[in-house]
Amino acid sequence: MELSKKIEILSDSAKYDVSCASSGSKRKNNKLGIGNAVPAGICHTWSSDGRCISLLKVLFTNNCIFNCAYCVNRVSNDIKRASFTPEEISKLAINFYIRNYIEGLFLSSAIEKNSNHTMELLLQTVKLLREKYNFNGYIHLKAIPGADNKLIHLAGNYVDRLSVNIELPSQESLKLLAPQKSKEAILTPMKFINNKILETTDNNRYLKTQTKFVPAGQSTQLIIGATNESDFKILSLTENLYNKFKLKRVYYSAYVPVGNHPALVNIQNPPLLREHRIYQADWLLRFYGFKTNELLNEQNSNFNQLLDPKTDWAIRNIQKFPIEINKADYRQLIRVPGIGVISAKKIVTSRKMSILKFDDLRKLGISVKKAIYFITVNGKFYGDFSMDILRITNKLAINPNKNSKVLPDQISIFT
Repeated sequence: MELSKKIEILSDSAKYDVSCASSGSKRKNNKLGIGNAVPAGICHTWSSDGRCISLLKVLFTNNCIFNCAYCVNRVSNDIKRASFTPEEISKLAINFYIRNYIEGLFLSSAIEKNSNHTMELLLQTVKLLREKYNFNGYIHLKAIPGADNKLIHLAGNYVDRLSVNIELPSQESLKLLAPQKSKEAILTPMKFINNKILETTDNNRYLKTQTKFVPAGQSTQLIIGATNESDFKILSLTENLYNKFKLKRVYYSAYVPVGNHPALVNIQNPPLLREHRIYQADWLLRFYGFKTNELLNEQNSNFNQLLDPKTDWAIRNIQKFPIEINKADYRQLIRVPGIGVISAKKIVTSRKMSILKFDDLRKLGISVKKAIYFITVNGKFYGDFSMDILRITNKLAINPNKNSKVLPDQISIFT
């Protein structure tokens, strides 16, 4: 098969995996190498400073021995199959980089023959890139569940980030839709990677020559909507993953209907708004100090589709508001709808110099449209009606029929 045809097939097969992003890699280039992960890192869409950057996102192979009902690459699905060789992937990445098409590589794979065989091929690929082609750009590699820890350890010495996809959020769903997978096979490499990161970090404090093992950490992906787990179940799992394995990110992928298995949820379109709400809640867990049980519980187990999670929480806890913008501490400020982490820091800094007025709020980056129902400024409430839960909800709820956004597909290499 021609290389161009392989690229077409395997880049298309990779678009369902969203667990790739930039993040803090410290790998530097040297005078004999090419590529550099330090100035910007590599991101699926945008860098931390707002620049759009690109990476080669591709499967090593879509020849899979597994038959996961939710996966387009399942063995029973009648699709075109292809596989790269380690040399082909390496040359492809280098040629694309030289032509300024990409700034890094995200390499995943279906499981061909067995887990160790697939992981060995991925290891050969990243080893070629680093040692033969002196590529010092960003590499994100998918660790294969069930592969030997020695292989994962070796691969971790060459790449910037490793990810192990959980995909389904419960053991019951795995048994039902992916019986060849197990919770243990997925969590074991996640635990191993975390332990090695901690070990390397600790050793590097005392060693002159520092070891690089997955400097950008590890991530995972959860599929949203293929099964009937609630948002509470998904977010509780997310919180446990952050706490137990210190993941850099958990990514969420709205289920795209690709099969007709009787156990799959019967939907026509991916639940994109639900995915968006869970991403917003994930942000609250990581940066705003929220806990899952503050946002959801067994009785209220799914997010309000018409309100973002922080606004929904604030309305349900209306007795905590309004707070005075000139007196509230940082933790109180970041819980106000319309006030983010950066604007809260600006408020704390600015009011040391002078008392804030209402006209100052927009200058500090506050979304006044939301915030006015939850704050006072110098004792004055600026909302157009009193603290009425129903009226605030109606005022801030989105119109589900207006400007419904459809997320774009992965950009084709051939476009």
